[in-house]
Amino acid sequence: MKYSLKRRALQDGIDQLEQRRQIFQNLPLDPQHAEWFRHRAWVRTIHGTTRIEGNSLNALEVEDVLTGAGSAFTRKDALEVLATREALGFVDEIAPKRNVAIDERLIRHVHALVLDDIDPLLTPGAYRRGPNAVGDAQGNVIFRTPSSGDVPPLMREFGSWLRRGHDKQPAPVAAALAHLELVAIHPFYDGNGRTARALARLLLLRGGYAFDGLVSLDAYLDNDRRAYFDAIRDSAGIEYRPPYDATAFVEYFVRSIVGAADFVLSRVKGLTLVLAALRRDVIAGRLPARVQDGLVYAWVNGSLRPADYVRITSRTKQSASRDLAAAVGAGYLVATGSTKSRRYRLGPRLAEIGPVPIA
Repeated sequence: MKYSLKRRALQDGIDQLEQRRQIFQNLPLDPQHAEWFRHRAWVRTIHGTTRIEGNSLNALEVEDVLTGAGSAFTRKDALEVLATREALGFVDEIAPKRNVAIDERLIRHVHALVLDDIDPLLTPGAYRRGPNAVGDAQGNVIFRTPSSGDVPPLMREFGSWLRRGHDKQPAPVAAALAHLELVAIHPFYDGNGRTARALARLLLLRGGYAFDGLVSLDAYLDNDRRAYFDAIRDSAGIEYRPPYDATAFVEYFVRSIVGAADFVLSRVKGLTLVLAALRRDVIAGRLPARVQDGLVYAWVNGSLRPADYVRITSRTKQSASRDLAAAVGAGYLVATGSTKSRRYRLGPRLAEIGPVPIA
């Protein structure tokens, strides 16, 4: 793997990232609230990494697919979500297992999971045998990739670097370099970006940058897609011609992790405002105390289903219906969808508190 880095340009971002990591290690977050934030980050991660490559489902629809709550989606979109869940679940499972090598074989396995059961013509886990190009969701070419004949030796070299060279770099830098190299080689017909982001996730988790599962880098990259693609092209160039200067992408990648972490910190700060506002309303008699947890979950997750409310509060279905109707009437929630697919979004009294959740 042949690249160069201007390390001085990276230092400020790495210092900021280390500061954020320390903050997350001491984050004063209630365990139940932390679990809700993790759920939100998990859904946003799967949504973000699939949407970058053209999946049409929104975050709420992705959650429905993951929980089996909805079926009115295109088969390909739903299968991409489910396959991505399996691939990222595998990555999270092996991250702490130091005896599991991060190498070429592992990349091919992750790719096979990413494309599992979607279309056999995409040859999951097998290298491409024809030309390919990196493009955005609108079909614009970002850069051209190596010829298919060059892919096997390039991947062997990359696998060797992963086995023996990546740990010579700080984990965020290694994750960025691995992501960039895999996307630049573009060894597969499809799913290269999802596989590259899964590989970067693995290196971050193994390197101690899990942020307790609260942060979604993939969602941040999706919401900053233009800059993300530009950073790839700025480093890899229009064509894959190593050695390349990886500084632009590594700097962008590190600062994106900082940005994703800061978004969560702003949400945690907003949560304190939500809790205070709800307690005031309970004391004033405008809100029954029993619905507080459900409303906090709705604020964290961006919405609430009746089944979520029942699970969180242990109320019966009939009692839950009355509670949710009262929350709608008081302006905390807004009901959407038919009875069978009912979902409650944030009403004006909740939406005005703290930063509004994004996709």
